[in-house]
Amino acid sequence: MTKKSAIQEEKKTGLFSSIRNHFLAGVAVAIPIAVTVFLIGGVVVKVDGFVKPLIPPEFNPDTYLKFPVPGIGLLISFVTLWFLGVIATNFFGARLLRLGENLLGRVPIVRPVYGTLKQIVAAVTSQKDRAFQEVCLIEYPRKGLFAIGFITKELGGAPARVLQNGYVSVFVPTTPNPTSGFLLFAKRTDLEVLDMTVEEGIKMVISSGVVASENELMEMTAP
Repeated sequence: MTKKSAIQEEKKTGLFSSIRNHFLAGVAVAIPIAVTVFLIGGVVVKVDGFVKPLIPPEFNPDTYLKFPVPGIGLLISFVTLWFLGVIATNFFGARLLRLGENLLGRVPIVRPVYGTLKQIVAAVTSQKDRAFQEVCLIEYPRKGLFAIGFITKELGGAPARVLQNGYVSVFVPTTPNPTSGFLLFAKRTDLEVLDMTVEEGIKMVISSGVVASENELMEMTAP
């Protein structure tokens, strides 16, 4: 191969490499945007489909406009939930809410379902305590293997009365869906607390270890 042919081949390879790199960078940017828009659009359509039929025709914009207005159901749901929050946080509303809860508490089947759901929602929406406090490494599922875990709180309740002091609750999520996982009780001294935020830990789990920090994510999406 002559020197001129080698230069041409090198330029050709460099061109294809540049096209490939830019294409992958475009995919990395487009997929999260597309999935986010798809999910939000699906939520808007579902909520509109449920709420709009409940709106009286004279108040429904779809009855007198030539085109449907997306998001009306979502807006009405937001305002309704806000109004319920206002009622529930004042004196009379709180007393009425407690009265309703007492009535539900007397129904055998409804009582455990409502109580469990209320505790879950309160734990997730609470602004005083975060659901996850620290990111850690835990030796799981056997010796020599480690998994990302999230320390939720110091151990309490019946397990704390059985186990020794110094145990904490650790949530070990599954990949790539971190909403499911395993609840483990471990000694804090057996855990290695990592110098990373909860958000970084969740990103690492979702990406199957590909993304471990915000800087790595920026490097992957950079052209």
